[in-house]
Amino acid sequence: LDQSAALAQRVLAESIVDPAPQIERVWHLVLGRPPRPSEVQDSLPLVRAHGLAALCRTLFNTNEFLSLP
Repeated sequence: LDQSAALAQRVLAESIVDPAPQIERVWHLVLGRPPRPSEVQDSLPLVRAHGLAALCRTLFNTNEFLSLP
C-alpha cells in the first residue's frame, strides 16, 4: 500500500493533470510498456472512483508485474 501511494504521488508530482496520461505513465513505470487503449479505458473508472494509488496497487498485483519473462 505504501509503495502504491508513493508511486501515485510521484506521477502526480510530475504535474500530469489528466487521468489518461497519469494511467499511461503508471503503466509504463510499473510494467515497462504503454497500456493498450482498452487498458486505459478499463483503468479510468478505477482511477476516478478510487484514485491513482488504487491503479498502482492493481498493477503491482498483476501476473505481468510478478513474473519474469
